[in-house]
Amino acid sequence: MNGATNTADYVAQLLRVISLPTPLAKAEALAQTTAPADGASWAAAVLPARPGRPATWNETAHPPRRRRSLADPGARKLFLHAIYHIELSAIDLAVLLCLRASGAPRALHEDFLAIAREEAVHAQLLAGWLADNGAPAGSYPVHHRLWDTAVACSDLGEQIVVVPRYLEARGLDVSAELLPRLHQADAAAGAIIERIYRDEIRHVAVGARWHDWWCAQGEQSRPAHFAAVVRQRFPTQLPSPFRLDHTGRRQAGFVAEELQVLESPPPTTTANENQPPDSGPGDIPGV
Repeated sequence: MNGATNTADYVAQLLRVISLPTPLAKAEALAQTTAPADGASWAAAVLPARPGRPATWNETAHPPRRRRSLADPGARKLFLHAIYHIELSAIDLAVLLCLRASGAPRALHEDFLAIAREEAVHAQLLAGWLADNGAPAGSYPVHHRLWDTAVACSDLGEQIVVVPRYLEARGLDVSAELLPRLHQADAAAGAIIERIYRDEIRHVAVGARWHDWWCAQGEQSRPAHFAAVVRQRFPTQLPSPFRLDHTGRRQAGFVAEELQVLESPPPTTTANENQPPDSGPGDIPGV
């Protein structure tokens, strides 16, 4: 087994990570989680309706939105709290991707477990900033739209597009736009978001690499598959409501055809009245 865990234990470990409430608890569980053998397979797991969160937190379908500049301390706390919960959710989404990857190479599991561990580091850095600034984690309501969006994916290939290549890549756009102002307003906060931005370029690049692998299994064009998923899942977000970070996205493996999809309205024939939920721009308050 070369250090690989058996499939039943692996699935149980992944579900436990999702169930735990804090980034520290998730990180400790991830440290004990080992990827399965190459090509190991298992039956689809029964997923929880929601990932674990502290019982005292206020969960809502309508998160608060930042209305003022990041130069305002209150707006900055609300913004960093939203990013904190995105990073906490990103742990769950990376683990969910591993759960969906029955039959995949062991290297895929190792890559996304590593991403989950790094997201836990990000969340803990943000939790420290929030505590230091009088707004500890849970001070504002949180939502689960990212989880709902990922769970609604029909297969592994769709989740690779939706999570690392769409949702996570959109974080590059937001960070590139806001970092100069955030550095000026709060050097410590700017340093954390700068660290996250650099790490997320690698995460998105991992998504691009495994998207290549997934498309090769079905002899599909990667840009064509990317376009089909994005146009079906996020038609109301096309063209992108954010200025694309072309530099960061190209470092993360995006090609011209994929960038063009994000900058163009979708063909009207792809609109789907029954589409699964998308995260919407409200995931980054006030952006």
